[in-house]
Amino acid sequence: MKELINDVISIFTPQNVKPVLVRADLTHRELSSIHPVGFTSVSWATSMEELTDAIVKKTLAAGAVGYHITDVESHEPGHDGQHVMAATATLYHINSKVAYG
Repeated sequence: MKELINDVISIFTPQNVKPVLVRADLTHRELSSIHPVGFTSVSWATSMEELTDAIVKKTLAAGAVGYHITDVESHEPGHDGQHVMAATATLYHINSKVAYG
């Protein structure tokens, strides 16, 4: 019962999210200044690998240093019988004052 209560509480408690980083050359100072700045989505993937690859490409195209997938849904099968997946992800950038100032 205690575990169930903790799970329910965790849904309504802000969590410290660590994004998946797409850049490996970040300094400790840059890592400490990463913050969410926007969202992106993908709505056509047919596998988790394809979905993740698309999110990474959009993250890089936006100049972000990381992402966190916040929602994944599976839709009706497409014309070839495969389920189509959609996802939303939060994008993370480095605070420009820390990085450049």
